[in-house]
Amino acid sequence: MVTQFKIFLLIIALLSPTVIFGHTVTLEDKSLEEIVNNRMALMQKIKSISSQISKLLQSDDYNTIIELNNTLLNSAKEFKEAFPEGSQYKTASEAIWLTKDEPDNPDKVDTFLEFNNKFVSDIEMISLSAELEDNQMLNDAFKQMAANCGACHKKFRN
Repeated sequence: MVTQFKIFLLIIALLSPTVIFGHTVTLEDKSLEEIVNNRMALMQKIKSISSQISKLLQSDDYNTIIELNNTLLNSAKEFKEAFPEGSQYKTASEAIWLTKDEPDNPDKVDTFLEFNNKFVSDIEMISLSAELEDNQMLNDAFKQMAANCGACHKKFRN
């Protein structure tokens, strides 16, 4: 009983500064903090799944790769929607929002949306490679996806 009370007091002590001093900017139905936290969680999930797939590239465990890659694909598609207007924050470059839908760039070259679309396409290629059980194609597709991640971070991360 005493332990439970101590845990309860600890939780109250940790949450009090957040409640008292916390300030959130509401963007439609979510706060800026929720949107950024969701974005960061998606990035961590994408990184974790990519790491798991990377470890399986030299195996013949194509079924596991396909399962993991389907989760990766869903996360990547969700990630595309994780940057609503007004959700700018410290580590994300302003260029994300400035280049999203530039009218003078109809081909969307080097825009954040184009990088996201390429990322999704790369993940779909990983799926196809695993379904064909083509290890060389799978490795090439994974390398292309990883290179795309790096290029996007270089361009759009502060």
